[in-house]
Amino acid sequence: MSMKEPINRSFHIGGSIEKALKGEVELQPVTVLVEAWKITGKNIFSFLPAVICLFLAQVALLLLGLEVQLGSPTVFFDAFITGQGFTAEILKAGFMANFWSDVLIAPLYAGVSLMALNHAVGLPTKPSQIVKGFSFTLVSLITMLLLSSIQGLGSSVFPLIGLFLTMALSMAILLVCEKKVSPIKAIQYSFMATIRKVLPMTAIYIVIMLMFFISIATAGIGLIWTLPFFFNVKGIIYRNMFGVTLQVTSVAKSDDEQPPQDGGEPPVDKIDKDVFNA
Repeated sequence: MSMKEPINRSFHIGGSIEKALKGEVELQPVTVLVEAWKITGKNIFSFLPAVICLFLAQVALLLLGLEVQLGSPTVFFDAFITGQGFTAEILKAGFMANFWSDVLIAPLYAGVSLMALNHAVGLPTKPSQIVKGFSFTLVSLITMLLLSSIQGLGSSVFPLIGLFLTMALSMAILLVCEKKVSPIKAIQYSFMATIRKVLPMTAIYIVIMLMFFISIATAGIGLIWTLPFFFNVKGIIYRNMFGVTLQVTSVAKSDDEQPPQDGGEPPVDKIDKDVFNA
């Protein structure tokens, strides 16, 4: 009996950087949102634990940042809720705590984003895959530091500018992980691709913002669906804009393996594993 070596193949799904920069990609808001809704329902039980882990980790970092600066997070929240004693120092502490929590959470954010990209190309996930983002710890931290700084500067000029930059740069973290481009290039590609499709992107993000407002109005219960949905939407947008390259390993049958008798199905290559570049 002789065993054949596994055969590695690759194929591409969706757009490409070149097409995205030219605006030559399909991005229909209704189609994207409907697909994301279905994907979220299909993967909610495997994806939700990872999203909750990300959310709790960011809250913990936020509280730690307030603790370090103010001595207690309650100082900030009491001032925010009552509107009394809300000084420039407290405001700055809240901004810095939020800034650094966004930056330091980057590896987990990358892991959740990569899980959503799996969903966008039809691959299953499990909660432990959130740690896959730690393979990109340094580059994700640098990327998030740049993104948070740019968005913060935009918001300081005018809040709507900050919101637009948040949307326009939303693909950068996936670009550095899946395409392995530099953070600066990722920011450039994400911004230019968004400009080319600014109307459908804006329509999609308006719907997501409305869903977040509704979720908050339900005492946060709606976030159980909205947060996974948000990441899945981003995964689909990325696939349609920049495309995803899948690596497939096929294990061929051995030479002495005989075809079935009585008109049965012939043996086929076994797919061992489907993974994208990240």
